[in-house]
Amino acid sequence: MSKIKKHNNTVSKKIQEPIGTRIAKAVFEEKKISERIFGYISYDINFVKATYTGKTQRPAKITSLEKGIVGILLADETSSFDKMGLILGLDVVNDKAEQSILRTAIETLRGFNAIEGDDSCMALTDAGRTYADKGERPDTYSKTFDIYVDKSHMSWLNIKNCIGDNNSRITEINTPCDNLDLTLDQIKQFAECQAQDVHFPQNRYLLESAVWSEGHEASYKVYVCFVQSVASSDQVRAFVFDENTNALNGIMSEQINSNVELMSELLENCIKFECEIDEETIVLEGDEVEVAKSEISEDIKEAEKQLVIEEEKAQNADSINTQDLPITTPSSSGKERLHKKALYDSLSFELELQKIFNEDDPDEIWLISPWIRKGAFMHDRGPLIENFLKDENKRVFIAYSEPASNNDGKPMMDEEVEPGIKLLDEQYSNFFYVQLPEFHLKNVIEVKGEQKILFSGSFNVLSFSVSEEQKHVRREEMTLAHHTVAKNKYTDFQLEFAEIYASRIRKEIENLEVTSLSNYKNERLDYFLNIDNPEVHKLFSPIEDLLEEKTLGCLKEELYKKLAKIGQELVAASNMGGLNLKDKKRYKTSLESISKELSSNSIDDPSTMELLDNNLLLLEAVPEKKIFPGKVQKSGQTTNNSKRNNVVVVNGSINDFATSVIDGSEPLNKNELDKHLLALFYCSTRRLINKNALVHTYLKNYIVNYSEFYDGLMIESSSSNEGLYDVTFIVSNHSFKFRNLMFSDSLREKWSSYIKCNNTERRLTFVTTQSIESLLTKYKD
Repeated sequence: MSKIKKHNNTVSKKIQEPIGTRIAKAVFEEKKISERIFGYISYDINFVKATYTGKTQRPAKITSLEKGIVGILLADETSSFDKMGLILGLDVVNDKAEQSILRTAIETLRGFNAIEGDDSCMALTDAGRTYADKGERPDTYSKTFDIYVDKSHMSWLNIKNCIGDNNSRITEINTPCDNLDLTLDQIKQFAECQAQDVHFPQNRYLLESAVWSEGHEASYKVYVCFVQSVASSDQVRAFVFDENTNALNGIMSEQINSNVELMSELLENCIKFECEIDEETIVLEGDEVEVAKSEISEDIKEAEKQLVIEEEKAQNADSINTQDLPITTPSSSGKERLHKKALYDSLSFELELQKIFNEDDPDEIWLISPWIRKGAFMHDRGPLIENFLKDENKRVFIAYSEPASNNDGKPMMDEEVEPGIKLLDEQYSNFFYVQLPEFHLKNVIEVKGEQKILFSGSFNVLSFSVSEEQKHVRREEMTLAHHTVAKNKYTDFQLEFAEIYASRIRKEIENLEVTSLSNYKNERLDYFLNIDNPEVHKLFSPIEDLLEEKTLGCLKEELYKKLAKIGQELVAASNMGGLNLKDKKRYKTSLESISKELSSNSIDDPSTMELLDNNLLLLEAVPEKKIFPGKVQKSGQTTNNSKRNNVVVVNGSINDFATSVIDGSEPLNKNELDKHLLALFYCSTRRLINKNALVHTYLKNYIVNYSEFYDGLMIESSSSNEGLYDVTFIVSNHSFKFRNLMFSDSLREKWSSYIKCNNTERRLTFVTTQSIESLLTKYKD
């Protein structure tokens, strides 16, 4: 093995450990006490990623109407078309639609040879009786699928399973390879392990044919580490370390250990590698082996004996107590690593539940069971859950099943339990409960940091409990699932809960009173929004938008009322002789505050903005009350009023021109883009378009589709309003800055690829609200 040299690091930062150290640590956790690490070697698993188009037969449930038809024929042996319609409650004589429905169902049954005869007399075939017994019919479908085939080790059937979720780490050659010419039986063998959706006899999925589409040679790199027993040098085992997961791959280790040919090949390569990197390493054969054994010191022999004795003691202890197996998921920072047993009986799992709630200090507990019964829930589970929920940073999720199709009518949740469940839901925002479509599984998931631990079995955790005092305990068992299965199950359950809670929360927001919006907070909504899952985000992103829309609507209504009230007060003040300087300043401050709030929230409602402008003009027009009023009016007052009046005069001609430019033909060159941006700037500052249209209709079009025409583009955070952006174009000698725009981070990231610096040396004219009309008029004239 290669020796690791020490280096003096001058930079005080954490670096990743060498691969040899990481392999040794991982193997040390799993190897027996009496085993020592022999060496390791990198191994490229070379295989062909073979793609086939397959035709598969699978069982499909027959419909309710088909069941009815089959049931009639089972009971009466034969039946006519009209009689069958009468029994099923269908008017097949007078109602063409109902006649068509029945005929379609009958033709479907005929299609897979379940019925014989004509409309006057129909009966079940032998195949039909079989389908009736199982409630199924054959269904054939086509699907493209991949299998990974190691041409040198054809018995390795589960390469894809061994690689798991790390397909992106596969090195693949783009050039297609030749057809592998596998027989259908060979393809079935691989598909049963790697493509169970096309061939899995246990579930009656049978591959009928497979046509070669293409193939590509590929490889996946792992490290194989060998350990050797000190008691018997012939006993050698292999562990596979995957650098992509930084952990051992148990499935791949098992495959190599069970394949004698591959194991021998890799071991030989490992020995050869040892000889290449260490000149002092030699391979002994024949009598040389015995001579070397005789030269081993007594100290080493005694140490090996002690290792064997220590392992025997550990094995004896394991035969009395069930061995604790460490969870293979890496523990998160600051979270203690959890250790669980592989198998639990009823009593030990009841004690384990107590430990989960009271000792493990998990972040989340998920209890999934078909039924919720008062005996177990009211006396055992409920108190545990309520006590756990007192910590607001922890969460409990429970799910029970909808009634089974063959249910005896008894509810899945006892009526005595329902009030307690609803109280938990009302009083603890960290409690979640749902009723899922019919299921029979029993699961408990414990989440602590990055660790996801799944217990699965026959223990109905919400409807059954045991205590240490019981003399007769039901024989229910729970087993510990593999950490990858636990992670996938956890993700699946999160999504199922998310779908239900998305509907609940949306209805809650839709029914909110306006007065409640400003103080509205929903911790459950925050929980789902923080889940790193695109599917969950897709469910809750529109709800977040709905809440924001309603909140802004409420704010807009509130600000409009404030403006209306201020307007009334200003009119009254004007009629009463005016306002003193202090009151005028107070009104001005209030209007500026409202203006800032409108801008920061991107509210550009025309009626609200018009009312704001009118109030500002009204405030200016209100006479100033003086303590010592003079007789002479200051010169220039009339002029100022005239100027104010000029500001609000609407220039219809230039308005029409500006809107016709931005909504007319697209720009064909730099000058036309300059004209478009002048017109857009004018429409924006004169509020002829709203901010949403400005961003998503016009700016988006110019940024993405006309980058060749503008000389510069900058997107910066607004200096005056946090969370908003300023977009600046440089075209010809004009600089346009569109201020205080709101758009998503994803759109900001997309537009960043179009950002470019202005490399022209021309002097720029900054387009402003004061200069825009004269600049645009040049194009108009």
